[in-house]
Amino acid sequence: MTNTNTANRERALQIMKREGLQALVATTPENISYVIGSQLRTTNWTMQIYAVLPQQPLAPTRLILPTNRLGVIAQMGLPDAELYLYSDFFLEGSPEGKASTPDIDLFFDLLGRVQTYAGPIEALQAALRDLDISQGPLGVDEMRIAPALYASLIEELPNGAIKPAYALFREVRQVKTEEEIRRLRRVAELNERIELEMIRKIAENVHEEELAEHYRLEMVKAGAVPAMVAVGAGPRSALPLIERYFHRVQPGEQVRFDLCCHLDGYWADTGRTTVLGEPTDWQKRHFSAIYSGWERALERVRPGAKASDIFQAAVQTVQKEGIPHYRRQHVGHAIGLELYDDIVLAPGDHRTLEEGMVFCVEVPYYELGAGGFQIEDTVVVTKDGYEFLTHMERKLYRQ
Repeated sequence: MTNTNTANRERALQIMKREGLQALVATTPENISYVIGSQLRTTNWTMQIYAVLPQQPLAPTRLILPTNRLGVIAQMGLPDAELYLYSDFFLEGSPEGKASTPDIDLFFDLLGRVQTYAGPIEALQAALRDLDISQGPLGVDEMRIAPALYASLIEELPNGAIKPAYALFREVRQVKTEEEIRRLRRVAELNERIELEMIRKIAENVHEEELAEHYRLEMVKAGAVPAMVAVGAGPRSALPLIERYFHRVQPGEQVRFDLCCHLDGYWADTGRTTVLGEPTDWQKRHFSAIYSGWERALERVRPGAKASDIFQAAVQTVQKEGIPHYRRQHVGHAIGLELYDDIVLAPGDHRTLEEGMVFCVEVPYYELGAGGFQIEDTVVVTKDGYEFLTHMERKLYRQ
């Protein structure tokens, strides 16, 4: 398990002080990954794993997990966190002289020296006692803790000692650390590499399924997890989400890609449009309009800019430049441990951008019966503007 720190502890400390909290307790996989710096997958929605991020800057994080996950920890490497186990899980030590491996040795060692508690709340309480904050107040990510356990925690602590913290975690995560930006850059580059391979495979009678399968297979080979694979050709390019593929590309048709994956817990989301052959005037005009809106949105990306102002600028530009009826619900979204990582470039989101935030900026267009267009890139907000994390040519591709 990589011990590289991903959490923005300085920002977390500021928010905890503002809210009067002694610690933040993560329960969702994304927030747990954020606290411990690496992924720890669960096998079902009821599995209780918690990570405690204390307000004290030098205090190590605490990781609460069932004993049956200890073997995974041993395989991935110890996280930069103190371990607290709960529940029984029985394994026998092998006789001396039997073959072994380093992960088995570490697993056996951890089983012998890490204390085990009756349940997740008891293990969490022990971690809080060791941090000398057993009475709170605490911010608890309410999204993945079992309701009955959440209720018992509220009941056992003083009135008002527990505050829902899923939104607070997302607020902390808005400004990315250098390690997070490195991971986002890496997964963006992977996504683009495979997207370019898909573009090069476009030819007459190529099946949408062939393109989608190439994406999925190459992602798995690279150790990533493919997610949304929107590959639509011809009139199907106007479908925003595509789960079934049955069309073969014909000359003159456009193919719209909107591709999402994640690697080491961090997401990538990019999109392009390709025409097989010479684009029609309609295709050129509509792509030019959305490209102008996309450029206008990026011109507004800088610290202090309002998400809603970026939205208005992009939509108005597309309307002015050739699609007067253009409508959108958003023109981009923050990205990180979640595909939509809190802030959205939308008319109702009036929050301001800060240096270190990362956004996908997109201005797609879908016209049923005609076709759709996509241009989407990922940028990190810098002190005076933005920097691209994606590098593909930003054009209407032709094959």
